[in-house]
Amino acid sequence: CDNVEPIVEAVCDRLDSYSVDTNYSKRIYRLGDIGLQWFEFQEGMKHGQRFFNNNAKTFLDWIFKDLYQVSASSDEEAVVRLLTPEDAPRIYRARTCMTSTDVNGIAANPGRNLGAPPKERAGDGRMNPAGVPAFYGAFERETCIAELRPPVGGTVVSGEFRLNRMVRVLDFGRFEKADFGPPPSFFDPKHHAKTGRQELLKYLHNEITVPVLPGAERDYLTTQVIAEYLATYCNPRIDGVIFKSVQQSEGSNIVLFSHVACPIKPSPGRLQDSYTINARKGVDGPCVEYVNGSLVQHAICEVKYKAADEPLREGEPTFVVAPDF
Repeated sequence: CDNVEPIVEAVCDRLDSYSVDTNYSKRIYRLGDIGLQWFEFQEGMKHGQRFFNNNAKTFLDWIFKDLYQVSASSDEEAVVRLLTPEDAPRIYRARTCMTSTDVNGIAANPGRNLGAPPKERAGDGRMNPAGVPAFYGAFERETCIAELRPPVGGTVVSGEFRLNRMVRVLDFGRFEKADFGPPPSFFDPKHHAKTGRQELLKYLHNEITVPVLPGAERDYLTTQVIAEYLATYCNPRIDGVIFKSVQQSEGSNIVLFSHVACPIKPSPGRLQDSYTINARKGVDGPCVEYVNGSLVQHAICEVKYKAADEPLREGEPTFVVAPDF
């Protein structure tokens, strides 16, 4: 029977009470077709057709379908948030300083030296490839310090920034809890496929928060492609994302993409001796600006660690198991 929903509805109508966990327990969602698609997406970005990848675009179209119509619970909880200078939370950004010269350099011009780096110095990040700068910040000063993972005895300088115009940001915390409509029946043969989108969003949110070790910047490719998709193919385009902090359980991070945080200043150029390129006009400046008087120098006195411990037997092979979807 291809369509079991009428049967299920008829049975449920005759029941006095019904709970999904009365006689059944929820099975852990494991890798299936959705997981395979995610794996193929990652492999394609890292080792395959990186540019003009139609399969990747089709996959991302499915993940971010109807983005502006989705909410976590109500209109006030829309997953795409409109942040304005009047109601946006405070945004903090910090930088590790190795010497007093670094500290003095930031103090001399906080807006330039604490803000997003220039394109010539922009390295790979969660949401940007090298050469394409982005503004990484946090809504709490403690969070932006923790995200740097500074050593004991180190020095960090932080400052506050504020928006000077409206931006559209995708809140991944809301997105993974979004209301995608009534859940499918547990008896639906395609139950896992239909619920896979939300499970994948939870996994993706975790992927964004995980830091990449030095030398493994290739692992940033998938989240970099997602950021470029949001900034390019969504209409209206997304200006940034909000995601949870892996260093501070109650903290939140924000990334503002290059086109709003670090727009390229137009300048005339020349292709050949006889061809001149005219600069485009009307490009806005950065959407964030430094708040005067907000600079703070932090001396790192203590670092706390939280670990998940498991017994390890001597002399037996051990395999690191990837987390379930």
